[in-house]
Amino acid sequence: MKILQRHFLGDRTSFTYPHCNGFLPGGAGVVYRQDVAPNRSVLHCLDLRTFATRALPEIPSLDPARAPGLAWDVALQTTRIGAISHKVAWVLDDIDAPAWRQVYASPEGVRHQDLPSLTPDGARFLTGENRPDGTFAAIEIDLATDRARTLFTKTWFANHFHYSPHDPSWIGFAHEGRCETTLDRCWAWHAEHAPEGRCVMDQCAVADDPRLPLNVGHERWAFHDTSAYVIAYAMSPGGKRGLWEIFADGRAPRLLRESNTVWHCNMDASGRIAVVDTSAPWDPVPATGEEFYRGRAAHLHADAEKLSYMSDVVLLDLKTGEDLHVARTTRTRHPYHPHPALSPDGRWLIYNDITPGQIGAWLVEFDVR
Repeated sequence: MKILQRHFLGDRTSFTYPHCNGFLPGGAGVVYRQDVAPNRSVLHCLDLRTFATRALPEIPSLDPARAPGLAWDVALQTTRIGAISHKVAWVLDDIDAPAWRQVYASPEGVRHQDLPSLTPDGARFLTGENRPDGTFAAIEIDLATDRARTLFTKTWFANHFHYSPHDPSWIGFAHEGRCETTLDRCWAWHAEHAPEGRCVMDQCAVADDPRLPLNVGHERWAFHDTSAYVIAYAMSPGGKRGLWEIFADGRAPRLLRESNTVWHCNMDASGRIAVVDTSAPWDPVPATGEEFYRGRAAHLHADAEKLSYMSDVVLLDLKTGEDLHVARTTRTRHPYHPHPALSPDGRWLIYNDITPGQIGAWLVEFDVR
């Protein structure tokens, strides 16, 4: 693997959440955000063939005192974009459309989660709600009719709803909570095969010692299989920490790359190339001893206090075992986690950085040999 070019997208730019897609079909372009004033941001589309950029219509603001949500999702097969802003689901039907249209608004008293997901064909929009009765719901909107329905609810904090890009009849979601005590983090739902949802990773059974379960999260459902890549974090009391693949159909989880510092993950359409950021310096040989404990403590302190700290961005070739260190970033609270993502065609990498003098998103072209 080698880097071909780097491109800084501009001051106060950022990219969408890791389990959302920000690239146009075929790798033709990328959609990124720029904060242009307090509580005001604009999405831009960068043409990856010409490097020309243009602003997209602004997402309507129903509350001028608050910025829109931090995430947007581009359909994999069309240029339809979905976003959440102020309890409203919005759709831009095409990057050439003149305005966003409202497709759903949460009822009064409901907290609307701000992570959208579109099916690959752009026909359906998925979002989540926290309801006053203490339940958490997955809501699907048919974008041909703008009719919404509740797919399922949970009595515990369910979030991070997103369609499996490989088979959108499956929906991945999370049991949210402290990773040290939430031992059934990763779930999948299917109307026929798992109508109540099912936990797809037994965090005790996959650990080296079942008394020391893995602490996992930041799952991203994959393009190449009905599976997700997920991180076993540094705070896991035992091993093996690192990048795992988990499956909706009951196949056993498998460790893709052992590491004691990985934090977020993403992959290309083939599943061969993954990208990670880290909670401490990248450890091609898993960090141990004082190095590991020092890095974990610094990460936990920065995370708890919302402070700046380092994070490495690394490409992984899961076929050859090669890795390529791309950048050392500075990170702080959202939206400035690095949150690296790959274009589905495996040509482009994007990540966020707040290193002084370059606060924004970086686009990197790379080649796999």
